[in-house]
Amino acid sequence: MFNREKLNELYKEIQNCHVCPQMDKEKALRLVSAVNPESDVFIISQTLAANQVRKSGVNFFQADGRLGGTGACLEQLLNKFCRTVYPPQKVTIPGNVIIPGCNSKYKTVYNTEIAQCYPGKNKMGKGDRKPNTDEILNCIDKGFLIKEIMMIKPRLLLLMGKTSRNSFFDYILKVGYPASLTEHISDIIKLGKIPVFSIGNLSLYVLPIQHASGANPRFRVMADDDRLIELITKVLE
Repeated sequence: MFNREKLNELYKEIQNCHVCPQMDKEKALRLVSAVNPESDVFIISQTLAANQVRKSGVNFFQADGRLGGTGACLEQLLNKFCRTVYPPQKVTIPGNVIIPGCNSKYKTVYNTEIAQCYPGKNKMGKGDRKPNTDEILNCIDKGFLIKEIMMIKPRLLLLMGKTSRNSFFDYILKVGYPASLTEHISDIIKLGKIPVFSIGNLSLYVLPIQHASGANPRFRVMADDDRLIELITKVLE
C-alpha cells in the first residue's frame, strides 16, 4: 500500500544527499502532495534541471508555477494516452505560488531521475553537464530509484533520453541494448510490443523514449508515431 510518510522520508533523504562533489547542493524538497499514488506511468529522466523541480519541488514546474520546456513537450506526448505531468490536485509551492491540478480526464505520471542532483553547466557554459559514471552509480547505490519504483508500483517505465536509457539497462536491468536510442525505439515498434522486465517482485513494461526537448526533432517524430502510441495505450488498458 502507498505510504505518503515513507515517500516523504525518502524525498528528505534525497534532498540531504550531497556525496558527489561536482553536483550542485541546492534542491528543494519534493512535494508528496504533487504525487499521484496511482500513477501507472513512471518516467526516469537524466538529472534535475536547473530551474524546475529543484526550485519548485514539483516535477517539470518552475518556481513561478509555469511549466518548463521539457514538461511542455512531454505533455503533448502524454496527453495522447490520457496522461499528464500536471499534479493530481492544485499544489501551493513556496512564495504562495499555485500550480493547477490536472484535467480530470488525465492521470498524473510519476517522474524521477537517474542522478538526483543538478550537475551544473558544462565546461563551455552552453547547456547542462551530463552526470558522470561515478555520480550515476552513487545515486543508484543509494537505492533511491529502486525505492521509488517499489513505492509507486507502476505498470510502464519510460526511460527519457540516452543517458537514462543506457544507465538503466547497464546498472539496473544489466542487459544489452542497441547503441542508437532511435534504433532501440524503432526495434520495439517493429516488434509490436513493449518488452517486460522484472525488478524485484514487479514485472514492468520498459520503453526508452527520446528526450522531450524542443531542440530534439527526434522527439516530435517519435511522439507523432501512431504505432508507438497504440503500443503504450494497449499496455495501460
